Amino acid sequence: MTRILVRNRLLPNDSVRISGATVTVDAPPTGPALVSGMTNGHGIVDLNTGTLTNGAHALSIAAAQSTTDPVGPNVEGAVPQPRMFRPLQVSIRTVEGRVASVNVPPLQQANGTATLGGNPRVVVGLQPVWISSPNHGTRGTPISTIIVHHTSGPAITPTLITFSNAGGKQTSAHYVIDTDGQVVKMVQDSLRANHAGGSTGDRRASWRGSTQVNFSSIGIEIVNRSGQPYQEAQYASLLALLDRLMAAHPTIAAWNIVGHSDVATDASGQLGRKSGCPGLQFEWSRLEAQNLGLVPDGPGASTIYGGFFALVPSGSFRREDSDATRRFGGAHRPAVTGNPVEEIQQDLTDIGYSVGTPDGDFNDMTKAAVHMFQEHFFAGGRGGAPNGRVDLATAEWIKRVVANCPP
Repeated sequence: MTRILVRNRLLPNDSVRISGATVTVDAPPTGPALVSGMTNGHGIVDLNTGTLTNGAHALSIAAAQSTTDPVGPNVEGAVPQPRMFRPLQVSIRTVEGRVASVNVPPLQQANGTATLGGNPRVVVGLQPVWISSPNHGTRGTPISTIIVHHTSGPAITPTLITFSNAGGKQTSAHYVIDTDGQVVKMVQDSLRANHAGGSTGDRRASWRGSTQVNFSSIGIEIVNRSGQPYQEAQYASLLALLDRLMAAHPTIAAWNIVGHSDVATDASGQLGRKSGCPGLQFEWSRLEAQNLGLVPDGPGASTIYGGFFALVPSGSFRREDSDATRRFGGAHRPAVTGNPVEEIQQDLTDIGYSVGTPDGDFNDMTKAAVHMFQEHFFAGGRGGAPNGRVDLATAEWIKRVVANCPP
């Protein structure tokens, strides 16, 4: 008799046990089931392996709720279950009715793990694709936006635990992308996840004039420690997931695929509450290459913003600059034409950033919006350190982006 424990690969101590999983041993490469059983309420099954011949066999494990779906809009099904997993097949070798070795073939390694133990003799970890979060609500508005986040930590398990916890901050996201590119879904697309900040209190969000971002968006968390590069597998999975989401939800505008830092405000509407999410290591250029997100247009020119940069090529618009007093770049400059500060504010507003009412006063809200814009477009090695000032490089980025933004 061989005892086998089947558990959640990413949440080994998950309170939701994998009961009702079918476990079989077949003659390789395929053949009739020689031994079979079903896990009990603790995720354990005892198989009568004493009847097996010595040698190689295939051990197959399929949870009651299994899927090979790449993870997207339909993975949780019409009536979502608490958990769904990948089916797994591993190679075992038996000697005198006892499992002597276990091996997960390369093509199966994304589906789970299997190791030898004492009792249980085999410990199986199935890859989850759906872990239901209790932290959600109704939408009441069409899905129009996708918000990209990072976890700020190196491992997926703490995020899954947090999002599965009905207490605490009651946060969640629709999808989480692990370091190996695997995707776990936690909230149905049709429901609101608590990922971008509510419309009341100190944790708010705003994009293109809407403060109901949670209600109209899908949240995607990427496992990433702050300041560290993202993995190739994560970019590949993100782009593939975005394709599936855009196909399933035609109300999503490609322009409205942005970062948490682009939308997260405090109660006054000032940006900066989630500075660094997804951070300067995130390569937005990969999305832009697929015409997703804030795709810039052609180059700018030194004559932009009242000719300020033609007069002061190394200068920058900054806090306390004002159209009314003709203070630009920290000094009185009457030769600068028009109302360049208000123009900067209006351009950022048109792109989608929360600036307040464009009034020609380079205030804290304007500085914060510029800073978050820089975090987005300086990311991936495209610029220096964000500072909230509009130098020529920042001004050209703003003009390139606003030239391509939808009405």
